[in-house]
This record gives sequence, C-alpha cells and structure tokens, in this order.
Amino acid sequence: MEKVNKIKSNKTKSPRKRIKTYSLSIDPCEFYISEANPATENKKPFTIYYDNPEHSIRLLNGDCIEVLNQARENSVDMIFADPPYFLSNGGITCHAGKMVSVNKGKWDKSRGVEENHKFTLEWLKACQRVLKPNGTIWVSGTTHIIYSVGFAMQELGAVSV
Repeated sequence: MEKVNKIKSNKTKSPRKRIKTYSLSIDPCEFYISEANPATENKKPFTIYYDNPEHSIRLLNGDCIEVLNQARENSVDMIFADPPYFLSNGGITCHAGKMVSVNKGKWDKSRGVEENHKFTLEWLKACQRVLKPNGTIWVSGTTHIIYSVGFAMQELGAVSV
C-alpha cells in the first residue's frame, strides 16, 4: 500500500482588493456636436434613447452615418453595432410555432452584394473616424453579413490578418 502525503492547506481569505473609481471632468456624452452649434442647428439626426451620465452611458437612436458624421474624431471608447442583415425579402419563417414575416423594414432589404458592402464600408469608416485609437468595436451579425464586415475592416486597415 502506497503512502499518500496529505498536504495541509494554510489558505486564508485574502482581503478584497479595492476597486478604483474615476470621475470625468467633461461630459462623457459630449462626443457629438452640440445642438447649439450653428452648423447643426435644426439638424438633429437622432433621439436620445437612454441617458445615464452617472455611468457615462448614452444611447442614441438615429441614422448611424448621420450621427457619426456629427461626432468628434477619436471621441468614442466603444461602439456596439448591430447593422442590417439584409434579410427582408418578402418571405416567412417559423418562430415559436407561428409563421411570421421576415420583413423588418426597408432598411433591412438587400440592394445586392456590392451595394450592401458599400454601405458596410461607409458605416465602418464613420465608426473608425470617431473611435479612439485604443477603442473597441463590437459587431453583431449573421453569416449573411459578418464576412462583409470582416472584409471591410481589413480594407479600412482596422484589422491585421
């Protein structure tokens, strides 16, 4: 019979590390051109969907390219994009046991592979302009568009292979 060495654990709970908190001296949501700016007067291409200055979060709802074109260069830390999948084609699918339309709206209708890719390049270029050098972009997609997104990022030099 082999002798098994028992190791006594001297583990003690380590004190929890204190999390550093930071505050910003500027409005964290000031990345877009102010409504008071004469260049954008009467031109508000978005609505504020959610605003939480305490946590530096502001979600805007509008045409992404118009909104991003008003934003300052290198002013955004993170972008979460959920672009059109271009699936609206008059068809139907089964969802939760019911037949439902796949039409999301005109914005989701394919205009052909080349036009869809041009649109992807356009919104990614707008994102690239406003994203900080160490910023992050997250893109949600399906196999219908994600390869176009990856290729467009390579074309813009945003991704190295």
